[in-house]
Amino acid sequence: MARRMGEHTARDVDQAEGLRRLFGDPPARLAPVLVDPGHATAQVASIVRLAQANARAGERTLVLDCARAQVAAALGLRARFDLLHALRGECGLEQARLDAGPNLSVVPAARAAEQARGAETEFATLLGALAHGPFSASLVLMIVEPAHAPLLRATGRSEIVVPMPRQRAAWGGLLRALGAFGDGTDIAGFRLLFPAWDADTAARLYTELVQACSERLCIELRFGGSVRVAHDWSRIARAMNEWDLPRLPRPQTVRTF
Repeated sequence: MARRMGEHTARDVDQAEGLRRLFGDPPARLAPVLVDPGHATAQVASIVRLAQANARAGERTLVLDCARAQVAAALGLRARFDLLHALRGECGLEQARLDAGPNLSVVPAARAAEQARGAETEFATLLGALAHGPFSASLVLMIVEPAHAPLLRATGRSEIVVPMPRQRAAWGGLLRALGAFGDGTDIAGFRLLFPAWDADTAARLYTELVQACSERLCIELRFGGSVRVAHDWSRIARAMNEWDLPRLPRPQTVRTF
């Protein structure tokens, strides 16, 4: 009997496992997620849902919180260490890593990101080492704010994911943040997500934002999707496979800063 499209057999799984043993897992993808420091709490719930949806889809997801967005707290976790503590030898990497469930880890990294100013290339190398070393991630959600634009220049050309909060008062700061990243940063564009929006409203708002930003900021916006119900996050996670996200290199050596 012919298999239906999308069905997988045990033989398929065995072959995939064999290929991974021979060639290793593919390099991890990097998805920068932009927050407005003044309204990060309005975006953190969306970041958590996005991370959980990717984890459920089988992506080994690492959330690197460089912006003090308090992703760990939103997941009910207590962060004791920053990535910088591990780099300094004050704790182990496993102590800095917070287990948020199957396929999902969180690492607070705001202090490490601050310390990386002037050493952006080393930070990019570190990201690759983390993803392909102790955490074995296939997707890194790197939570950033405008001050982190230099870090992204060192990680490669990428789309930046932007969860749009419902509160209109938060839009001004977030749009200014888009302008800060677009100024001299080699990015592929901004992928806008519309959590808790119906499709028609999200489409209208997206059209308005495209017109306003193209005229005033000269940046490219792309539609990431609307999320009306919780199940829609799974659709967003699948769509991310088609987004313009760079692969983190597998470094031969690891340097810290």
